[in-house]
Amino acid sequence: FDGDFPLRQWVAEAFPVAISDVIDSHLLNESNITPAERSAAMNDLLVMIMEIGLSCSRVSPSERMDMKEVVVGLRRIRQTTRILGQFKYIHR
Repeated sequence: FDGDFPLRQWVAEAFPVAISDVIDSHLLNESNITPAERSAAMNDLLVMIMEIGLSCSRVSPSERMDMKEVVVGLRRIRQTTRILGQFKYIHR
């Protein structure tokens, strides 16, 4: 991110194909699974997270995701990370 345009636009342009390019690489290495498994699972999770973030940050409030939908989506993401054992801190 070089600051030439808004953060939301930068993420939106990377979504969903190059979503891992907008994530800190240290976050991508916080897992207990093989690199190949991590890559596929992490990409799916990142797409889900960024989709919610992009929806919630739309300029027009009427275009934003309903908060009930946000909660459902975030719970789905949390459940998915637990099932995959994706992050070390989930097991604390």
